Amino acid sequence: MRWTIPRTLMLIVVVLGGLALAGRGKKKDVAEEPPPPEPIPVVEEVPPPPPPPGLWDKGLPVALQQIPEGLASLSAQSCNSCHYAAHDQWKDGAHAHAWRDPVYQEALARVGDATLCASCHLPLANQQPRLAASYRDGEVDRPELQLNEAWDAGLMSEGVTCAACHVREGKVLGPHAVEGGPHEVVQTDELTDSAMCAACHQLTWPDADQPFYNTFGEWKATPYAEAGVRCQDCHMPPVAGAAVATHFAAQPSHELEAQHARALTVLVDLGAPELQRGEPLPVTVRLLNTGAGHHVPTGSPFKRYTVEIGLLDADGVPMAESTLHSFGRTLEETPPWRTLSDDRIPAGGELSIETTIDVSQRKRAQEGVLQVRLHRVEGDPSPVLLREIPLPVY
Repeated sequence: MRWTIPRTLMLIVVVLGGLALAGRGKKKDVAEEPPPPEPIPVVEEVPPPPPPPGLWDKGLPVALQQIPEGLASLSAQSCNSCHYAAHDQWKDGAHAHAWRDPVYQEALARVGDATLCASCHLPLANQQPRLAASYRDGEVDRPELQLNEAWDAGLMSEGVTCAACHVREGKVLGPHAVEGGPHEVVQTDELTDSAMCAACHQLTWPDADQPFYNTFGEWKATPYAEAGVRCQDCHMPPVAGAAVATHFAAQPSHELEAQHARALTVLVDLGAPELQRGEPLPVTVRLLNTGAGHHVPTGSPFKRYTVEIGLLDADGVPMAESTLHSFGRTLEETPPWRTLSDDRIPAGGELSIETTIDVSQRKRAQEGVLQVRLHRVEGDPSPVLLREIPLPVY
């Protein structure tokens, strides 16, 4: 992916007006009034993407060949001996699995050979077996690919690896300068700036009506940005575990976990403190985005969540039919991927779901559990958020 896509993007909002026929219901010999003039389309310019931070100013993928002095390779394996805490957090996180993730692979199949996707999931030129030499008719989703002689199969398997953020021009970069040791570390503030994340978490597809990825833009429009709460404050909090040859007692977490329990507040309103068999019980579930500095879900426009509301018995067996509510973005099936609908939860917003639970009189009275589950529509069905409330059934 190149940071600046070489096309002018305009958001065209067409105000549609029905042509009201004047004189409806009048006699035939009365001339009809001319229809009102059609409204003039309002053209608004899409806000430009933020300027790329210096670490990405040459675009993606990063043409990285020079190995810093003191390192055996560009592989994360070479970092593991000293930076073992950060390495172990990273290897189980989304960045390490960015290329192999089945949800990403399924999304990649939708957009074909577009190198925009690979340039973030494999951000080093050494990681990509083929590189775009040019683009047919200048279309970013129609690359002319050629074999990459510098391709490293092992490095490709590491996804967003350490060197993608921490190595430039033969130097190791970090939030603090370190002299001596196996290698020097050059200090840079860019690693602690939210714009660092925008390199991959902000993308506008040519001719699309909305940014394809807009996590940085969503954050920028919230009070979090105004208050100086950065992406790193939530997704890379300090954790104990000093690296060898440094004196810092805590390091930023490299797990980069999305903690939905911190992002969403789940409120449940029951029509009664107990459920009577044969009598539907009104239930309202509200999901409040009280902790995410962006929409939920954010990131991939193909990402959707499902809220499942159900009643279970003591053995975890459903006692009544569950309610399912899916939310997210819906796009066109082909480029430019214009948005058809969007009911995500913005920062500070909420989603309210009203339903009823009806338990058959043939079920026995017992202590039930009202369960609210949030899980991805695609990929792993395990809940990313779970709330349970005791509910007696009489």
